[in-house]
Amino acid sequence: MHRLLALPVLLSLFAATCGDPAPAAEPTTEQAARLPNVPYALAAPSAAFDLPRELREISDLTVLADGSLGTVQDEAGILFSLDPATAAIRSRTTFKERGDFEGVEQVGDDVWALESNGTLFLIHRGQTEVEAERIDTGLAGRNDTEGLAYDAAGNRLLIACKENPGAGLGDVRSVYAFDLATRTLSAAPVFTLDRRLVDAERPFKPSAIAIRPATGEFYVLSSVRKAIAVVAPDGTLRTVVDLPEALYAQPEGLTFLPDGTLFISNEGPDGPATLLRFDPTDR
Repeated sequence: MHRLLALPVLLSLFAATCGDPAPAAEPTTEQAARLPNVPYALAAPSAAFDLPRELREISDLTVLADGSLGTVQDEAGILFSLDPATAAIRSRTTFKERGDFEGVEQVGDDVWALESNGTLFLIHRGQTEVEAERIDTGLAGRNDTEGLAYDAAGNRLLIACKENPGAGLGDVRSVYAFDLATRTLSAAPVFTLDRRLVDAERPFKPSAIAIRPATGEFYVLSSVRKAIAVVAPDGTLRTVVDLPEALYAQPEGLTFLPDGTLFISNEGPDGPATLLRFDPTDR
């Protein structure tokens, strides 16, 4: 089942839950729909879909080789393929009986999945059941790894840590690189987020990361402080945008189509999980 949410309703929800503090003037409808410095109307999705019960604990998203959306969920090692136009489940690939899977990413013909304890699984597509290759990254449960992205330019996977950033790093959130050629983790993060800049009333805890194709920017999603941090390719923080509570129950995954279309998934703690689609406003 899917639903298309009305723009006026979403704008009113956004105004009630996510208004800018002490604005200089009452924002127009257009300004409210297009949040600062992000070319997506994050309070007004182009489409919104309710997901089946088995995806209630949906985690990350990726774009699979056939153009469908790939996703995993917290409890079982199953790679789901979703129709990007309807959110219907196209296929299921079992690669591990159980596990706390938080990240997924297509690389070439294969798919990588990430557990919260830092373990990666390499999934070779083409069968309904596969034996995934298990790879230890050196990260651990204390890091609570939840975000996974493919950086083609560096032939590496980016892994975002929700908790412990690593020894001696202080009060930051960290993103490491896993080199696909050598299968080794970078000794230091490729970039960090200073918590003095990204925390608000609630902490910024990364739940997903993706690279916007047109700009190379890193979009880092947070599920506690419901927000997106946009980071320049050189690691400089550009902006942090809050997400309206009424639309984002628990944001856990995001990915971009090659044309810049953005998808965000939400777990369903008190109802069905959702998949939101956003068309870029700058094309």
